[in-house]
Amino acid sequence: MPTPLQAPLTSSAPLSRPRRAWFFLLTCLVWLALSPSGGPFAAHTPGSTSTPVVVLDGEQSSVPLAGRSTWWVDASGQSSVREVAQRYAELPFVVRDSLHRVRLTGDAALWVRFDAWTQDSRSHWELELARSGTDRISLHHQRADGSWLEQHAGDSLPVKDWASPDRYPVFALEPRVDGPVTYWVRIQHARVPFSGELVVHSHSRLREQRMLQQFLLGGYFGMAMLLTAIAVVNGLVFRDTSFGAYAIYITLLGLSLAASLGVGGQFLWPNAPHLNGSAEFVLLPLAAVAGLLFVRHVVQPRRIGRWMDRISLALAAVLLVLVVWDQRVLDQWSFQAINVAGSMTMAVVYAMLWAAWRTGDRWVRWIALGILPVLLAGALPVLRNFGLMSSGFLSQYGMVIAAAIEAPLLMYALLQRSSMQHEAQARAKALALTEPLTGLTNRHNFMLRLHESLIRAQRYRHHSALLLIDLDNHAWFVQEHGREVADRALVLTGSLLRSVARDVDTAARVDDRSFGLLMEGPVRSAQAVAAATSIVAGGLRPSSQLPVGTTLRCKVVVALLPEETLGLQENAQAHLDWLRITLDELKNTPRKSIQTLNC
Repeated sequence: MPTPLQAPLTSSAPLSRPRRAWFFLLTCLVWLALSPSGGPFAAHTPGSTSTPVVVLDGEQSSVPLAGRSTWWVDASGQSSVREVAQRYAELPFVVRDSLHRVRLTGDAALWVRFDAWTQDSRSHWELELARSGTDRISLHHQRADGSWLEQHAGDSLPVKDWASPDRYPVFALEPRVDGPVTYWVRIQHARVPFSGELVVHSHSRLREQRMLQQFLLGGYFGMAMLLTAIAVVNGLVFRDTSFGAYAIYITLLGLSLAASLGVGGQFLWPNAPHLNGSAEFVLLPLAAVAGLLFVRHVVQPRRIGRWMDRISLALAAVLLVLVVWDQRVLDQWSFQAINVAGSMTMAVVYAMLWAAWRTGDRWVRWIALGILPVLLAGALPVLRNFGLMSSGFLSQYGMVIAAAIEAPLLMYALLQRSSMQHEAQARAKALALTEPLTGLTNRHNFMLRLHESLIRAQRYRHHSALLLIDLDNHAWFVQEHGREVADRALVLTGSLLRSVARDVDTAARVDDRSFGLLMEGPVRSAQAVAAATSIVAGGLRPSSQLPVGTTLRCKVVVALLPEETLGLQENAQAHLDWLRITLDELKNTPRKSIQTLNC
């Protein structure tokens, strides 16, 4: 049977609703990938070439160039700044707005022109391109003596060789006050549609802005490193591969964000322009693969259906192949194929999380709530890559904000999942020592403790105490109210014994309706009798867990151990049988609840 993506278009039978949805999504993605201009919404804003001079007088510490600059694309990329300046009047420059975006193919270069007039020679102003990942950007202006000054930045250069090494391209403006200075910005940016705001900042304003950004980014990356270390430790201690998958995912996500925000080029690989240019194209798809496999490992889509599991594995393999292909050919087709595959990956993760959410598991819902912000924010760079939106605050920092929300939520969900799994494992291991119904020590372990207690009592010449308790009305509970209520009465009796027992004592269920309480010595007879009295009195208190008007009627036999007059020595079973004989006799005495042997 073909999957929704494989359904034949020529079939006479109408497509089902899920198949139509999958087909529509795939058609849109392929259309966007093949569209040379990035879809019908690629911006091209016609207008006049008349723009106001940017007056830098200190009244505004930041001045955006939207509406104050003009742009033109040199398709050949061969024009020099002198040629562009001489031919400016005849070239089709138009006003550049804040939503401007353009796809530069081949060697094409985008030229942006603006005029700025500094009013105070002591002030320092800088031009910033508020986005990272630009291949190459240069600022040209003519000095007072007629010579041209050039400043360069971009991923094609090592960050240390930039005009001003920073996360984003930053250039110093001419501090001349005798008149406006014309600036020419040349931008080359292949494969990804170029958009980004050009802003002139005062030096102090830019430094304050950058310190705040570095502080916030440092907080996120520090948290990511801490959670990665915690995940690795938890994975090793609990031998849970989910923590390992989480550590790999959050590490790749952090590295990809460092690359896309310019932090990687500034601090991690400042001398490697090739790595700076390719890191974002490699790390983001790898983070998507790691996220897909992490969700697959945690939510186990095989429980939902094998087709979902196979689609997730196939998409992961396709993305890895596309990354290798993209790095070999470096063309527009490979990049758009990665965007299409990445969009499909997000859709599959959505589907897996939705199906897992419907299972009702609490920790799965925390996983879904954690990943949802990253899925929503992950759509922003995809839309930017398709040319459907311009670079801005959300496209730059949306993923960081979402990742900061996601990281602690996923860690909490994994800890909840691990706690549930280990609780079940601990219960399974405890069955070797405890009785399943009441949770008390089982008979075998109780007999071992009793034997050891007898040895200690003889060695140190003191007495311990043994109480044998019988739930006298257990058979009546079974007959009148059924086995479920009778079992509940046994559980309540076990809880009563735990409340009376000290930390060193041992309470156990020794047969179907009888319990034992070993009180470690030295113990006096008054202490043993007081414990027996507490058990009988506690059982007679009404309980909301029992039928109205019913209580626990307990018969208790008390003895100090070891009993030397009978010659029982260290025989634990013999001591227990000794108390059992007396308990059987006590059952035939309705008005008596406690029998002491040698107290």
